[in-house]
Amino acid sequence: MDECLVIEKEIDPVYEIASLTKAFEGGPLLVFENIKGYPKWKAVTNLLSRRERIAKYFDASIPDLPKRILEALKNPIPSTVVKAPSCQENVISSDIDIAKTLPIITQTKIDAGPVLSGGVAMVQFPEGIGYSPLAFNLSFHRLSPGRDRDWLTLATLYNRHFLEVLHYHKSKGSEFPLTINFGLSPALNVLASGGAFPQIRPGGSDDLGIAGNLQGAPVRLARASTVDAYCIADAELVLEGKVLYEEKDVAEIKQGEPPSKPPKRPDYFFPEFIGYEGLCDRAFRFQVRAITHRANPAYYTPLADSWESSNLGAVISEASIYNACKNTAPNIFLNCHILDGMRGILGAVIQCKIDHEMQFGISQNLISAAFGAVKDLKWVIAVDEDVDIYDPTDVLWALTVRTRADEDINIIKGAGLGNIFATKWSVDTTVPIQDRWKARRPHFEAADLKKWLSEEDISKGLALMNEGARSVAKRRV
Repeated sequence: MDECLVIEKEIDPVYEIASLTKAFEGGPLLVFENIKGYPKWKAVTNLLSRRERIAKYFDASIPDLPKRILEALKNPIPSTVVKAPSCQENVISSDIDIAKTLPIITQTKIDAGPVLSGGVAMVQFPEGIGYSPLAFNLSFHRLSPGRDRDWLTLATLYNRHFLEVLHYHKSKGSEFPLTINFGLSPALNVLASGGAFPQIRPGGSDDLGIAGNLQGAPVRLARASTVDAYCIADAELVLEGKVLYEEKDVAEIKQGEPPSKPPKRPDYFFPEFIGYEGLCDRAFRFQVRAITHRANPAYYTPLADSWESSNLGAVISEASIYNACKNTAPNIFLNCHILDGMRGILGAVIQCKIDHEMQFGISQNLISAAFGAVKDLKWVIAVDEDVDIYDPTDVLWALTVRTRADEDINIIKGAGLGNIFATKWSVDTTVPIQDRWKARRPHFEAADLKKWLSEEDISKGLALMNEGARSVAKRRV
């Protein structure tokens, strides 16, 4: 596979796997075959680090990814239940020692300790909430080994359907059994990181059916071996257990809600998706009843502070924004994109085609629609059809040249929790119809480089160009 690098030399799960993954940010899939202290395990990172790879997985182009997600949403493929799943080829249900069994990585020297970042909690919606008897919600959570060998802290955010199900079970006085699944298909991982309450993924909808369409085959389920729950039959690794409502221990504080005053010595959890170190706080305990895995397991351990994490969050968020904007102004809205620096759910670029002065103001309506589509969206940029929404250099050009700060920037206060999400803002860079003649972009003629240069010289020259320059040259603007 051209996009895969296999590391055969021994590597330490403490710092080294994370540092090598960060060194190939946005690049190849990495497979670590020789993990120090864990001879039975492989580790995988950067699975979804490139948007091109995600589009290929789902048989789509990058611009068509939102439509591909919406098509899967409208045409789910129901999951199937199987017996003797491959994820249960090995079952450990006694003398459980999570840290000694799994090659959990520690990312930086100031982290509180090792964190499991690739686990997908699969919870079944109770009757009356789920749209079907086998309706499941998937979600990523930060998991850290506790002071005892057989439990983890489970840190979750307020914007997850996971908490709705948890509070349902707690209100009924019933246990909350679940499985945490590692090493899943790209479709399942994308659904698990599907943004913060996006409109297109309401509570009760079945994530497994959407994933089934995306991967072109039903998701295979199996009964867990020790708790009353289901697991992903083809997972590499499954943790079975239950959430203890009343018992909490140190894990991660909600992003955006740090203490008002810094402590003398901050306790950092691990690098979070926004690009900050997460802070320690108290979280639920997840009591592990069994560890099950394949015969030759691969441990999926993505970095939260990474392009992979941004891509995971962006795919469903873009689809939700696309759906809302297309319903708002189908003849004017063209497409949307979340740039890598927007961290998956925090910002978006929407592209408009405004042809008449009577359409004035519709770009602002599209901005409002985008904010409504994804709860935690912080800022939205509206651009014209002549701006490449997939090129951050071109988007910055529009922000720089076409923004009239006194008219085009809007700020919404009190729109969320904490320092990070409290304020939303937007920039409308669309050019008024009456000014279009002054804002026409040049378009250079195509050059046949082979007419003047050898293949070697062409390759040498192109290699010196950065990504933004190559994008400009390709579009000849």
